[in-house]
Amino acid sequence: MVTIKDIARKLNLSYSTVSLALNSSPLVNKDTAKKVREAALDIGYQPNALARGLVLNKSAIIGIIVPDVTNPFFAAVARGAEEATVEKGYNLLICNTEWKTELESCHLRLIQEKKVDGLILASINNKNQVLEEIIAQAFPLVFISSSYPNTDLNFVGMDSEHGGYLAGKHLTELDHKKIAFIGGKFNSESVESRYHGFLKALKESNLAYDDSPTLMGDFSIESGYSSALELFEQFPRVTAAFAADDLIAIGILKACREKGIKIPQDFSIVGYDDIFIASLPGIELTTVFQEKRLMGKMAANLLLDQLIFKKSPKKEKKKIILTPRLVVRKTTGPGPDSR
Repeated sequence: MVTIKDIARKLNLSYSTVSLALNSSPLVNKDTAKKVREAALDIGYQPNALARGLVLNKSAIIGIIVPDVTNPFFAAVARGAEEATVEKGYNLLICNTEWKTELESCHLRLIQEKKVDGLILASINNKNQVLEEIIAQAFPLVFISSSYPNTDLNFVGMDSEHGGYLAGKHLTELDHKKIAFIGGKFNSESVESRYHGFLKALKESNLAYDDSPTLMGDFSIESGYSSALELFEQFPRVTAAFAADDLIAIGILKACREKGIKIPQDFSIVGYDDIFIASLPGIELTTVFQEKRLMGKMAANLLLDQLIFKKSPKKEKKKIILTPRLVVRKTTGPGPDSR
């Protein structure tokens, strides 16, 4: 295990100088402190965060705020974040907002009370006064999955517009002419982006927007089910649907089976996320894969770099965008015109 003494030996510095440098003491000049931090990264030094917390009056806890911890997508993101925090001696506090701004504000006040050292946030796409104050204070913060409007703060996510485009392109290449978008509310930047990518694919295929109805609800099986029933009643000529997430897609699949609509002979479905149940027998959903656990792990590591090595959130902003991919299974097939 690499220790402070190894860093001191490498740089020919005293143990106390290295310790002071890693704790950002003003007693160490900037050049020396920089060399110490670089050497620590180079040889893989990982501070004991719990021990440092007692000295520095830190909690050794980072928070993650997600809209719905019961959603398998956010559960996987949180799992990835936990893996990274545990590796570096921190603990993870998981908070759930239920897509409500007031609950988001409640959890964010923990930050102002200094209950956690840093935060990973899958933000609701609404302006939040408490969050605005935290951003102004340059608190260690990383956005995940959905970036916050009109900011260029640290962010880890997927190219959601490209993901939506892949879904739309797949259905148009199968010769579907009337394709619905069935989603939750546009209360996250990532959902809006995948919708815009979907419309881009339709436009490329010269499909009219009016032939592609949009039905909104929430991110659940029940919402997908009720939206599908509404779709079949009001738009009987629609032959395919792109769902904003896999839970919605599974709800659509359930409605199709109850109505005797054959998948994919009569109707095609594309989901989004590729949650663990999407590949199970009897579901085998065509969907857009997201690197869920990797996103969580990368966001946590980005945040921990700020905390452990005192990287400035203002000076060293990073935006990490991962690329989604289409996973074709058994819920998509040729449109009626191609048959």
